[in-house]
Amino acid sequence: MNELDLSTLLQDFAINAVAIVILAFFIYYLRHRRRDATVGYIATNVSLFVVSAALSSSTTLNVGVGFGLFAVLSIVRLRSDEATQSEIGYTMVSLVIGLMTGLPGLGTDIKIVFSALLVVTMFVVDHPALIKPQQYQRLRIELDRIITDETDLQTYVEAHIAGSVKRLTVLEIDFVRETMRLDVRANH
Repeated sequence: MNELDLSTLLQDFAINAVAIVILAFFIYYLRHRRRDATVGYIATNVSLFVVSAALSSSTTLNVGVGFGLFAVLSIVRLRSDEATQSEIGYTMVSLVIGLMTGLPGLGTDIKIVFSALLVVTMFVVDHPALIKPQQYQRLRIELDRIITDETDLQTYVEAHIAGSVKRLTVLEIDFVRETMRLDVRANH
C-alpha cells in the first residue's frame, strides 16, 4: 500500500485544477455558454482525479485497473447519444486530464506539458476561426403519424420547423401508436 504524499497530491491537484478551469470555463463555456456541460466537465474531472489518486495509493496499479478505467471511458461514449461530438471531445479531455494528473509515475513537468497539450489542442480545434461554428441545430421530433416517403417526410418536417432539413434520420417507427421519432439536423 502506497501512502499519498500530501504535497505531491496538492501539486498534482493544482495542475489538474488549472487545466480544467481553463478548458471548461475559458474555452468551452465562453464559446458555447452551456453551464450544465461546464459543471459536468469539472465534476467528472475532479471525480476521476480523486479516484485515480485514491487507487494509486491503495493498491499496486495493474493492467486490470487500466482496463477498468478504459471501460468507464467507453461507457461515457455509449451514454452520450444526446451530446455532440464536440461535447464528447471535451468530456474525454476532462477525463484524461483528471486521470493523468491523479496517477503517480509521471513527473510534475510531464503532467504540466500533457495538460497544456490537451487544453491547447481543444482551444485550437474548437476555435471558430479554424472550423466555422455549426449553422444548424439538432432536433429530436416525435410525429403523431407515419410518413414512409422520404421526400414527403422532409417536406412535412420543414413545414413544421420553418427551416431547411440538412439530415433526417428515422430513429423509431411505432405502428401500434402510429408515431415516428426523428433525429433532424436543420438550419436555424
